[in-house]
Amino acid sequence: MERAMEQLNRLTRSLRRARTVELPEDNETAVYTLMPMVMADQHRSVSELLSNSKFDVNYAFGRVKRSLLHIAAKQKKCMSKLLEYSADVNICNNEGLTAIHWLAVNGRTELLHDLVQHVSDVDVEDAMGQTALHVACQNGHKTTVQCLLDSGADINRPNVSGATPLYFACSHGQRDTAQILLLRGAKYLPDKNGVTPLDLCVQGGYGETCEVLIQYHPRLFQTIIQMTQNEDLRENMLRQVLEHLSQQSESQYLKILTSLAEVATTNGHKLLSLSSNYDAQMKSLLRIVRIFCHVFRIGPSSPSNGIDMGYNGNKTPRSQVFKPLELLWHSLDEWLVLIATELMKNKKNSTDITSILLKQKGQDQDATSIPPFEPPGPGSYENLSTGTGESKPDALAGKQEASVDCQDVISMTANRLSAVIQAFYMCCSCQMPPGMTSPRFIEFVCKHDEVLKCFVNRNPKIIFDHFHFLLECPELMSRFMHIIKAQAEYVQLVTELRMTRAIQPQINAFLQGFHMFIPPSLIQLFDEYELELLLSGMPEIDVSDWIKNTEYTSGYEREDPVIQWFWEVVENITQEERVLLLQFVTGSSRVPHGGFANIMGGSGLQNFTIAAVPYTPNLLPTSSTCINMLKLPEYPSKEILKDRLLVALHCGSYGYTMA
Repeated sequence: MERAMEQLNRLTRSLRRARTVELPEDNETAVYTLMPMVMADQHRSVSELLSNSKFDVNYAFGRVKRSLLHIAAKQKKCMSKLLEYSADVNICNNEGLTAIHWLAVNGRTELLHDLVQHVSDVDVEDAMGQTALHVACQNGHKTTVQCLLDSGADINRPNVSGATPLYFACSHGQRDTAQILLLRGAKYLPDKNGVTPLDLCVQGGYGETCEVLIQYHPRLFQTIIQMTQNEDLRENMLRQVLEHLSQQSESQYLKILTSLAEVATTNGHKLLSLSSNYDAQMKSLLRIVRIFCHVFRIGPSSPSNGIDMGYNGNKTPRSQVFKPLELLWHSLDEWLVLIATELMKNKKNSTDITSILLKQKGQDQDATSIPPFEPPGPGSYENLSTGTGESKPDALAGKQEASVDCQDVISMTANRLSAVIQAFYMCCSCQMPPGMTSPRFIEFVCKHDEVLKCFVNRNPKIIFDHFHFLLECPELMSRFMHIIKAQAEYVQLVTELRMTRAIQPQINAFLQGFHMFIPPSLIQLFDEYELELLLSGMPEIDVSDWIKNTEYTSGYEREDPVIQWFWEVVENITQEERVLLLQFVTGSSRVPHGGFANIMGGSGLQNFTIAAVPYTPNLLPTSSTCINMLKLPEYPSKEILKDRLLVALHCGSYGYTMA
């Protein structure tokens, strides 16, 4: 304070003596005198003060230790004056940023063009090794990038982590600056961690920037296709990129689909190999097929796409993209035929169906009555007749060994085959109009009816893991319902699928954001009812508590007739209308935990308030929800008050739909 008064007195004395105002001798005080003038681009005042002063124009001040030239980087005239007084363009603040970095960040090309004439090194680096070209590319300033390149900026200069300007442009999806760099010969280089510009484009879903990279490096097209197997990349981002690329031309669209089909076929065959990792290969296959079906459905914009989806049997170019997958479907068919053959073989060699269908390998060898395996048909897995006769121990052991061998095959292949069946169903469905089941898939189910029922009977949960067609196609579900014995479990699983598993990614995303503010350890202190009360408040409205915690303003008092009428109306209206009133005034339909004393306003605790408004005929009540204020006109009677209040509640309280 004393320093400011001293400075003011000095300026006053200078004015009285009709002398030019002088800067304080102290650089710290002088720089704060000049700073507002520089920010306002008052170049004449700045020039006059500097001409009569010994002020160090390169003096660094403030927390980040910047000079006046950093501030003048947005003001052309002041910047020119500071350069005239020998301002050093190479001075960095404590973050390593020079004035040229500031200009590059803000895209001030007209100022940058003048400033680069005074720099000794246009590639001066900040604390992270980033040049002005890095930040200009990241922010998408095309003319700034061109100016820096024309001034000799190193187009492939890496920062401390090995990231080049092209890397920076791709990290923010800056298509235009990436194109300029590639046109000028920028190299496609990864950073020190092996992350490439294409990786960044796909992670961000920047389809346009991916398109530019592929134009200059065609080999990257296959790299994007292979990325569909990378579970670390978000599927929706991959979809977004491939969706954009597929819209460029019909040939590009067909090329993408054919390549995806080939990758899916490769992954499918790996999944059918018993030596592969089931979980990883299953997720990879279904992920690729989901992306394939998504891209197939959207297609490039053309009149024919909405008419011919390939389900009418025509061999159109669109339907031909499924051809690589036929190898996988053929392998699937062979596997299912093999298992059906084993089942029939065991039917002939053993009368114990349970040794095939159940997971347990050991059975009671002392059994004397074994239900025979009946031919497939309605009820074939439930209506088991009873056979009689004795079996020699050696013969029985041989029959059971054969059954266990068959069961081993089923145990090892059932989940793998079911995942491929799910992929087949998805591919068939994407060629059909919504709500229509593919005739080819129906034929497939009928052909392999026995094996599929064996899978379901063995593990009913497979319906929810892979056999989604049984949930979506009623005509197919009817073939399997008779073998699902635990109806209650079935209903429970369907409910779980619809309410949690089907929206699990969204639930996980919500919890991740929610736990950023409230740690799980604190949430676990409450059960679901206590948490609902804490978040949503009390569902019931206590009018007496409401009256007790209400304030009056603008002339109203608790004893005024209008206020008396108001509370009588509130006590007589329904609970639903009280909720509407609360919502009308506060924006919330619930009373917070603790009652009306804890109602929050825009700036903290704010009691419910009723303010007087002069009455005019037909005037409705209004509210200010940020301060929980009801503006209630001074109605002449209780009947008019009630009528106007209810009109306002029923017609004006629906702008808020959440507590």
